[in-house]
Amino acid sequence: MWWFGTTCAGCGTRLAMRTDEGFCAGCAPALESAERWLSVTTLPVAAGWAYTGPLQAWIGRCKQGIFSDPQFLLPPVHRLLRQLTQTGAVTLVAIPPERTRLRARGMHLPDVLVDQLRGRNAKRGWLLERLDRAPVRRERMRTPPVLRARASGELPPVVLVDDVVTTGQTLTTALEALRQVGQPVRAAICLADARPQILAEILSQGTR
Repeated sequence: MWWFGTTCAGCGTRLAMRTDEGFCAGCAPALESAERWLSVTTLPVAAGWAYTGPLQAWIGRCKQGIFSDPQFLLPPVHRLLRQLTQTGAVTLVAIPPERTRLRARGMHLPDVLVDQLRGRNAKRGWLLERLDRAPVRRERMRTPPVLRARASGELPPVVLVDDVVTTGQTLTTALEALRQVGQPVRAAICLADARPQILAEILSQGTR
């Protein structure tokens, strides 16, 4: 278990020693809900929060290896998962990391999310492997990952889990890899939604 200690996850302001809120009184109201289902090709995708403001700053720190427990951010993600499990059990599959990034950070946020979300009707599955081992550089950000899936016909349908959805390219690649081995995929859940049209809609409405 990781703890925030005494600083705000968004701005670094000192917090009370025993707080479990994660964000200060200034940053917490700036979190924008993105709790809605929208499709990436044929895959229903939902995220708990918009990738903006304090949450964007927190995820950026995670990607630098400065990590804190995301549990306080997960209630909307849990609600999305409960909607999926009303019709049966699912298998949670984290989008795998590049090995070099995993070594540099010492953690992988989608793996942490799966560990926090799994329960009686949502078991973890290790069905995807990342084959591209070189670090992603800015000029390669639009290049899809190279993923290999393994068949496991005994598992319930998959729910893919990632930290941020931006274009949906990675989720689409994972969907195609799993379908090639005959593994059904029900949906994808992300912590944050960075799709431009979604962000524009959320910010224009001032949704909380």
